[in-house]
Amino acid sequence: LFSSNITTVHSTASGMTIEHVSTGLKNVAVLDQPGRKDALRLLAMTEPMLDAAAEASYEQMPFNVDVHVLKRTIIAVAQQASRICSREPRLLEVPSPVYVLGDIHANLYDLEFFRKTIWPAGPEVTAGDFLFLGDFVDRGKDSIAVVAYIMSMKILNPDKWWMIRGNHETREVNGNVEHYGDGSFLAQSISVFGESDGYAVWESVNQFFDTLPLAAAIDDTIFCVHGGIPRALCRPGSSLDLIRQMPCPLRCVQAGETVYDMLWSDPSSPEQEMGNQLDASGFGQSARGCTCFSERSIALFLEMHGFKHVFRGHEAQQSGIGVSKNSQLTTIFSTSKDHFSGDITSTCGCVLVDHGTIHPIVRALPAVHVGVKPTYAAQSIEATEAPPLPPPPAYAGLTGIGSTQRQLQLPKLPPYREPYEASPHAGGGYGAERPSHGSHGAHGAAPHPSSSSSAQQHQQQQQQHPHHPSSSQHPSSAHLFGERQAPSAMLYGSGGAGGAGGGNDSEASRQGVNSWLEEAYNMRLRSNLARPVPGVGE
Repeated sequence: LFSSNITTVHSTASGMTIEHVSTGLKNVAVLDQPGRKDALRLLAMTEPMLDAAAEASYEQMPFNVDVHVLKRTIIAVAQQASRICSREPRLLEVPSPVYVLGDIHANLYDLEFFRKTIWPAGPEVTAGDFLFLGDFVDRGKDSIAVVAYIMSMKILNPDKWWMIRGNHETREVNGNVEHYGDGSFLAQSISVFGESDGYAVWESVNQFFDTLPLAAAIDDTIFCVHGGIPRALCRPGSSLDLIRQMPCPLRCVQAGETVYDMLWSDPSSPEQEMGNQLDASGFGQSARGCTCFSERSIALFLEMHGFKHVFRGHEAQQSGIGVSKNSQLTTIFSTSKDHFSGDITSTCGCVLVDHGTIHPIVRALPAVHVGVKPTYAAQSIEATEAPPLPPPPAYAGLTGIGSTQRQLQLPKLPPYREPYEASPHAGGGYGAERPSHGSHGAHGAAPHPSSSSSAQQHQQQQQQHPHHPSSSQHPSSAHLFGERQAPSAMLYGSGGAGGAGGGNDSEASRQGVNSWLEEAYNMRLRSNLARPVPGVGE
């Protein structure tokens, strides 16, 4: 059958515009998918922002529409996109040709580059499918516009536009305002819609994220995942049915689970491969404090499940595409912003898989050599950034907008290197780019000088016993603060945590907490600066 519309391309001095005109034929494919009108309406609200983002000087452009209409439309589109994705298998089967894109991270500038370069007339008239490896929100400034666009495209192109879940498609990460600040999806939702409506939009989009598939297979030869291969699929007798049988929707992802490995794991560094830091299957601990997998792990996985290659995102690549592990692993990163320090020039890329051939496509930058050498997580802010200093026990569960921590105006310190297991009752969580599964990193907590002896003993125990039981438990205040009085005692008095009227909220107490935080941070900072950064080559 003919499609119901003709795609009409108007060429102008500034580029081109697309118009859909009725064919006038009777025997046509009827495009009456539920939610199509809402998706087209939301796309009309979003595309002017994409057009503006084509300029390198683009900062941020507000939605030029009534926010109440925008809210209702986004929620309606999120609900319909959820219905579509919930019917899809947890392990997608995608045929080639297919374009594979990695992390977008709320970056309209690079998303617009791919839109104008790869599907300029729209996905519906572009040969091939489109597969996104997750991490659509956070870090960048345009989380709302990016999710509005990708959800609309899913409704309009349900059999060509595929998405799998990344670690930022979880509430614990995209709701972590303390860590990401203005780059948080939750903070941006509240900024645009107000607190009540902002939470409603944020939750409706997260309910869509809960239904996203977890992995994809291209032509049964390339395994695609956001983070990496899980340990469970490298055990004798394991089957991909482990992924296929995952529940949907999946609201919570816990440390130690198969899905957690798929969302969070990284490839091992060359130093880990050469040293004795991996188990018999080639797994170890990554710079983020999660699982890492080696060339040995990948070879085992490919042999057991009949694949030839692995695609992933999750790790910033200075040149957009990184190839490693005996050329069996490709890391794809589709944003050039928000992951490296200002003195490092980076770009973005995607990959076209066309019947057995992998074609990297990279955005060229002047005087920048583009290669395919991998950039490891430890070399970008993904690993050097970590959640803020853990709150005193009195703050547990008050991590959202307007929390006690924010009301007291505690200093917004740069991050430290120790992972922290967030309380299960904490609303936003602290599991950002260094997830909070409680496994301590290479550097322990920095104690106050007065407690250096006990803290050093604890640190030595951790180094000697990396799998010490304490590293899988919620840390106590003694763990975090040494023998010195915890900030909650300084803030509320020795009587305990402060509920309403539960303690002293004086300026002196605030200064005491600030002083302790600064001291702890400075010691951690010195420890981080002494840490060597591994090279990029293999």
